Amino acid sequence: MWWMRRPLNSLNKILSVGLLALLACNANSPETKFILAEKLLEDKKYDASISEFQSIVDKSPHSDMGLSAQLKIAEIQHLYLGRAQEAISAYHEYLKRSRDENKKREVEKILADLQFQAFENYDEAIATYTKLVKNYKNEEEAEDLLFRLGRAFFLKSQFTDAEKVFRYMKETFPNGKAYWKAELEVGNTLSAQGKWQEAIKVFDRVIEHAPREQKALAGFGKASSYEEQDDLDKAYEIFASVRDDYPAPSVVDLKMQKIKRRKILRRR
Repeated sequence: MWWMRRPLNSLNKILSVGLLALLACNANSPETKFILAEKLLEDKKYDASISEFQSIVDKSPHSDMGLSAQLKIAEIQHLYLGRAQEAISAYHEYLKRSRDENKKREVEKILADLQFQAFENYDEAIATYTKLVKNYKNEEEAEDLLFRLGRAFFLKSQFTDAEKVFRYMKETFPNGKAYWKAELEVGNTLSAQGKWQEAIKVFDRVIEHAPREQKALAGFGKASSYEEQDDLDKAYEIFASVRDDYPAPSVVDLKMQKIKRRKILRRR
């Protein structure tokens, strides 16, 4: 059978070369690059992962794989590296090309949150939340968007607008999951406007009816309202009662220390 060895060896060489060529082609395929990029992400090699995802985007920006890669780039910049501006740019690139309306809504919400949290760009956040809430998909999403909109107004010091949004949210969704969160924020907006007696009435309703986590926050708001009215004894008493349940007890301690100092100064 010696006469068969040479053809078989030649065939093996041909098959080996063909296999190597096939593997080389697969190594450059979008699917292989996507798997590699995800492995790099898993290994916390974030910039290398971004580079691989970007090569997919560059090759086929409008394909499903290209759009998925673009979204991955944005998420890595946002969630893993904390590069807010780069994340915003990457998310915007995704919005330009994507035709998935549901996914685009989610990305727009993320963008509004980034503007809100990273840059305190409340105007941009307000514009986006307002746009999204007009076309909400379900009541839970509408509640969430209205709450974010109200908070954006509040942090922009547009307290009257914030109050209107939170009241509208309560009236529209009286059985909503975020009802008592909205009621608490109504109290905060009234307090911020110097309407302390009205605010205290709202805080009392929250303390009486809301879940425990809102009760402590309402107690803090009520104590702060009494402090603003210079009723220091009442304020101190309420601060002391909510201290252990408040999310940041050290903040309550600072408030109580401040009241003690004010009372000492009064006696002089």
